[in-house]
Amino acid sequence: MKHGNKDLLVHSNGTIEHMVIMNTVVGCEVNLYNYPFASDFCPIAINVWAISGCGMFLNFGAVSTTSANRGDWLTEAVELNTKGGRGDRNYLWVLLKMRSENPFLSLVLPSILIILADVGSFALPLGESKRIPFKVKLVLSFIMFLNILKDLLPGGGQCSPIIRKHFCFCLVILVLSTLQSMVLTRLAKCGTLRPCSLSKSKESLLKDTDNEEESKSDIKASEEENTAFQKVVKFLNKMAAQDQTKAIHLCFANKVDLICFCIYLTVLIVYAVVILYFSFGSRCEINQLDFWS
Repeated sequence: MKHGNKDLLVHSNGTIEHMVIMNTVVGCEVNLYNYPFASDFCPIAINVWAISGCGMFLNFGAVSTTSANRGDWLTEAVELNTKGGRGDRNYLWVLLKMRSENPFLSLVLPSILIILADVGSFALPLGESKRIPFKVKLVLSFIMFLNILKDLLPGGGQCSPIIRKHFCFCLVILVLSTLQSMVLTRLAKCGTLRPCSLSKSKESLLKDTDNEEESKSDIKASEEENTAFQKVVKFLNKMAAQDQTKAIHLCFANKVDLICFCIYLTVLIVYAVVILYFSFGSRCEINQLDFWS
């Protein structure tokens, strides 16, 4: 507070006129439900009290703004209102709007790009085991991203910001996508989700063929000459059957993977529509004048 003028004007009826300049910093709890596309009204009550005609009387003149910018916030309009028509409940109704460029680029856009990278990871083949490491890196990158920017996220307040739910959904969908790829990789390799032993190698197949031939070596002496040829034929037949089984398992896993991709893409499209509706078409109402209740 400072004096606008050192002189006082005293009227004959005892009224004193004195100009005082007041600079006041007001803390306003802004509704950040639609953050970073938030906008809200901030009420600032300015009142004086007079008892039985004795005291201070406050007459408001024209209300205008001198500085409309304050960091990421922009003051769009200021109105002078009274609650319930009472002269002792005057307040300024200040319309604030957030500049969404910086929060969008630093918070929302990275999460969207990570989700798009996860969608593109479905193009990686299941059998070569390149998809799972890539998806794990995406999950870890997103967790690290949240840990770095957790201090920049707005607080809860009466209406929790939608962006917190958005980050929670992104993390859940990334983890589910990684688990889905792990299950399908197992299905492509073993053909079942039950615990199974590793596929037999060529050496084990050759050993099994040798054991079968040794057990039948005493049937006929004339068949001993064809033992080597029969072993090769049986070995090749087992290898062909094993390759055919693997191809069937991989084909089935790829079909399931395509179905999962369609479901995943559908969920993302529905989520995008829902989050856009809540970000721009929905609001969380708060009674800003509850301090007079």
